[in-house]
Amino acid sequence: MSAYEFLAKILSEKYDVDPELISADATWDALGLDSFTIVELIFDVEDEFDIEISEERTTFQTLGDAATVVDECIRAERD
Repeated sequence: MSAYEFLAKILSEKYDVDPELISADATWDALGLDSFTIVELIFDVEDEFDIEISEERTTFQTLGDAATVVDECIRAERD
């Protein structure tokens, strides 16, 4: 499962985000997520992919940006 697919799935299933709102260019505000929820989402991603996302990398503004960071962290972990 790709990072984007995981994010989309967990947003819909765990955080009750309307699937119609989920897109790569969706902002956290558009998805109805606050900063606490975003931090929890980051923990979910780190657990799922067994990675660590540094605080400096968590400034993403859209779902697509977040998926890109996660993919980069996954690749870095494997190297």
